Amino acid sequence: MTNIVSILRNYPNQINAFAAVSALGVSLLSIVFTILALWWQRKHNFLSLTPIASILFNDFENNIVVKVKNTGVGPLIVDTFRATDGKEEKEDLISWMPTLPENMCWSMFPETMDGLCIPSGEEAIVLRLEGDANDKKFRGARDNIRRALSKLSVTVTYKDIYKRNQEPKTRALSFFGRHFK
Repeated sequence: MTNIVSILRNYPNQINAFAAVSALGVSLLSIVFTILALWWQRKHNFLSLTPIASILFNDFENNIVVKVKNTGVGPLIVDTFRATDGKEEKEDLISWMPTLPENMCWSMFPETMDGLCIPSGEEAIVLRLEGDANDKKFRGARDNIRRALSKLSVTVTYKDIYKRNQEPKTRALSFFGRHFK
């Protein structure tokens, strides 16, 4: 212990310089660790904020719905939504649908899905028709719509919040044709 005290008394300038260099080293080391932590956090965010598009539909007696749901984590930004019969392609489903009978309306259909942002866990309705399953006119319209949908497939191309392209999602709507086999 006496050796340390004597060093401190005999070499005060060198001790101060050593303390200053040590403080500088600790500061530089903390900057390096901060940059590494930011890099790891950004990498984690890139991996964890990935949307997943799911093309879902309901085919009930009183309700026909086609929708896009974000089943991933992070916002899903739709680049394009396209519907095709294999020969022709359109940017919506409503263009493919037969004319509804008088006094019957679509419950929901957007003009375009392009540019739409779907939050995590949420869905966007592409096409919806609701009605009374006991109404003969509605049943006829519903079956015509099922026939039209059964010939189509839809594709969604989309990005994540970092504007990275994700794997496009395609789904055939042939399920709607099961009633007519």
